[in-house]
Amino acid sequence: MRQLYIRQTPGVLNGVRPVLDVHRQTLYLITGQFGWSRAQLIASSASGEVLAEAKQLSLGIMPKFAIYFNGKEVGSVRRTFGFWREIIYIHGLNWVVMGNLMSGKYKIYHGTHIIANMRPVDGADGGYDQLSVANHSAEPVCLLIAAIMDRWSKQNGRRRLVHNQALRLGQEPKTLGPEYREKE
Repeated sequence: MRQLYIRQTPGVLNGVRPVLDVHRQTLYLITGQFGWSRAQLIASSASGEVLAEAKQLSLGIMPKFAIYFNGKEVGSVRRTFGFWREIIYIHGLNWVVMGNLMSGKYKIYHGTHIIANMRPVDGADGGYDQLSVANHSAEPVCLLIAAIMDRWSKQNGRRRLVHNQALRLGQEPKTLGPEYREKE
């Protein structure tokens, strides 16, 4: 799984967010806005090529987004009611997003296979959302889903921007041994 890092921007819900790799190189850009009719998010390459889009179809407490990949609609996602655990189904892709608004941790499943997972980490220059994606071609769509989930967690005012786990960009994360396991 490749590790991608999305800079957390407290208080800023719209604009441009760079997506970095472990070597601090910009791989993608997430641009766009939320909260108004026909708003959209765009995941583009660092050179500006549009890879995926999420277009907001409805407003209200349960907004709906259509997800486009390579110019074709591949699915849709709608917010559901939940308390601390969220379970969201992505129609068309048959993916299920399971997570927790309070902690900002989410996993995306297709059946029993993990497509991606997201969790907050601390960097030397602030907080990041670490997105681990199993399939390189699914990265743009997973980035949009991560941005939508991040927005919904910030809308509720529940998202903590302080985390316990340190991260040093520029080094590969270690995955073996109990000292490297994710702390709850």
